[in-house]
Amino acid sequence: MIVLPAIDIQNGHAVRLRQGIKEDSTTYFDDPVEAAVKWCDGGAMFLHVVDLDGAFSGSRCNAEIIGRICEAIDIPVEVGGGIRSEEAIEAYLEQGVNRCIIGSKAVEDEAFITEMAKKYGSSLAVSIDAKGDTVATRGWVGGSDKKVLPFAQFLLQIGINTLVYTDISRDGMLTGPNLDMLAQLQQLPYIRLIASGGMSSIDDLKALQRLGVYGAITGKALYEGKITMEQIRELGGM
Repeated sequence: MIVLPAIDIQNGHAVRLRQGIKEDSTTYFDDPVEAAVKWCDGGAMFLHVVDLDGAFSGSRCNAEIIGRICEAIDIPVEVGGGIRSEEAIEAYLEQGVNRCIIGSKAVEDEAFITEMAKKYGSSLAVSIDAKGDTVATRGWVGGSDKKVLPFAQFLLQIGINTLVYTDISRDGMLTGPNLDMLAQLQQLPYIRLIASGGMSSIDDLKALQRLGVYGAITGKALYEGKITMEQIRELGGM
């Protein structure tokens, strides 16, 4: 299992939100590049970067910072937040991003994500951000008529195998991941499942490792020392 430190960028800083509420944020690094270098030097093998401003606005607000992150470290970076066009995908890939994560656009436009899956394949992931068993959109402030499991099955059928699942109610709350839903998703054929939201201790990561998921994202717990890079290395999650 790969453990991906999370770097969420808001107003140019590395922050963490509680339950995706943009006004409820804590700043941990003034410069997100410093955070990237810290986690890379600590042994991380992959970084998860989110342009929070982009998630709410639908544009690449922090593209310059993300480009600097890719230049500063020698490990792969996946990026999400506001990627709603092919131009945005191409621009990030050209900057050195390894994998682009599509969220709202994949939920709202099945034709778009189907076409992008054919063109970009393994360079794409889709973020399934859930309130209960319903998929949310637009920086988590919007809703949809999509249910988590059928939507995941659709994505796998069109060739998107890497799926990032987040239980919004747990994100930034240190309450542990939604193991029940993650276990159901993990049963789907050919899925590369990345768990996100609520990591509170190394025990949560061990539980996810037992489920057999491909990856786990940790943010607030890592920034506040509740999970350490040393523990992650010992877990073999690097």
